[in-house]
Amino acid sequence: MERQSSATKMKVTVALGLSAVMAAGAVGCSQKEEGTKGKTEEKATITVSNYDRGNIPAAEGTVEDNRWTKWINEHSPVTAKYVPIARAEAVKKLNVLFASGSAPDIVNDYDTGFRNSLYQQKQLMPLDDYLKYAPEYEKLLEKYPQLRKIGTKPDGKLYEIGKINEPHLQSVAFIRMDWLKKLKLEVPKTTDELLVVLKAFVEQDPDGNGKKDTYGTNMSYTSDGMVDSMFGSYGWKISSDDKIVRTWDNTLESLKFKKKMFEEGLIDKDYLADKNGAKAKQDFLNGKVGVYLPPAITNWFENTVTDVKTLKKVVPEAEIAPMAQPKSAMGQYVHHVVNPVQMTTVINAAAKNPKAAMEYINFIIKPETSLILKKGVEGEHWKKGADGFPKVIDPAKNAKELDWAADYSMFYSIPENPLLISTTAFDVSDPDQKAGLEMLKKADEFLLNPDAQYPALSHYEHMPTLPSDLVVVNTNVDKEMKDIFTKGIIGGPKYTPEQAVADAKAAWERGGGKQIEEFMNTWYKENKDRAFLGKDILDLVRSQHK
Repeated sequence: MERQSSATKMKVTVALGLSAVMAAGAVGCSQKEEGTKGKTEEKATITVSNYDRGNIPAAEGTVEDNRWTKWINEHSPVTAKYVPIARAEAVKKLNVLFASGSAPDIVNDYDTGFRNSLYQQKQLMPLDDYLKYAPEYEKLLEKYPQLRKIGTKPDGKLYEIGKINEPHLQSVAFIRMDWLKKLKLEVPKTTDELLVVLKAFVEQDPDGNGKKDTYGTNMSYTSDGMVDSMFGSYGWKISSDDKIVRTWDNTLESLKFKKKMFEEGLIDKDYLADKNGAKAKQDFLNGKVGVYLPPAITNWFENTVTDVKTLKKVVPEAEIAPMAQPKSAMGQYVHHVVNPVQMTTVINAAAKNPKAAMEYINFIIKPETSLILKKGVEGEHWKKGADGFPKVIDPAKNAKELDWAADYSMFYSIPENPLLISTTAFDVSDPDQKAGLEMLKKADEFLLNPDAQYPALSHYEHMPTLPSDLVVVNTNVDKEMKDIFTKGIIGGPKYTPEQAVADAKAAWERGGGKQIEEFMNTWYKENKDRAFLGKDILDLVRSQHK
């Protein structure tokens, strides 16, 4: 975690004061300021794509026209016209716009494969000659050379704008410490110990109601991926002879563990019916799950404060703590982390004014701009807390007026502004929030174990993009293998994990998997020096915690 010295705190206070001045006058003085800057129509005009998630209240306007687009255009050195892109169909819509020659100047999209396809089609503009118009981003490139490494394409030119994310886990297990204490058990450090604990949670009535109605853990929706991460079972790994190979041996160990949990009743046997993980979460909040594996953590405050308070309404004595990945037969791994370097933005090769596009990007990533777009206006949406950080005044007001606006600054690096980092949301004068912040800090410490490996070849956004013919091959064979692995879990004693892995291997080879293996190894051979792999991820995240 970031540790703040008194000097740093003073800087934060000063920054907050300056930002507050800007925020306070953001709406009321905009027209007056415009008179000193020159009229809006004299500024260069660019077009910018922005996700339409269907979450803007009608009273607030549209993606193209609302309080924040007006604020941006009143203060930005250029005028932005926003092009709404339905989030669920973003790639499809943008492809249509590019095909018709009407794509926006600035394209914001998280899909790595889509952006790579634009590069391959020569639809992107190299940015090297225009970086001077975005000095804020130049500073970021100097501080984080990984941004340049990842944003540079095979021709050696920089094409993508990206951001540095907060160095937190994307998933972590939460364990009922009060159950452990009651049953005189320790936090499990190995997967064998975890099985013992889960079995006790199911069979020894940890909630004391005299019924066998508790689950050891959950495995519905994507939570089974957390089990895979204990065993490093994520499809690909680098072999001892420096080649990319399938993780068949890791998958076998993970499958054996899942089958054991299923057959011994340590999870809900109807887990496959819980398509979105909602039932598992409700079971946890009702005090019926001993080790909760959330599908993903998008808001640490929600997981460590809001959810825990909900649980305590049902079970006042409940005590929750994050749990490090237990060591497995395949080694020690960390949980998955939020993508530390996330590329988000490209400029259309047909953009008539790339200078203006870069000036817009530079404006958005200024700390004072991002503070307003992320937190709103001081006195209206937030106030300074006792710790000097912004605190939400009225969550309902923010939900209506602000929370939907995050995509306008989707390429902003939050760790660069101490007023925006996740820890500032916690008010340590509140015991529940103080406990939640301590959980976040403890989970961060799991990342610092020098013996722990990243559980996958890389974060999925940094994996190589398969050509379209292999995408079809991969989609088909992946579905077949998933069905086989599910049968390996629920198919009874006659269908063993060993048989399931053998059948999956056969399906892989029969379905064209060897072509994908050849592609992966060619990619690795050509790109190993500039690829952003698991070790690189952990190196960066650990450096952020120093």
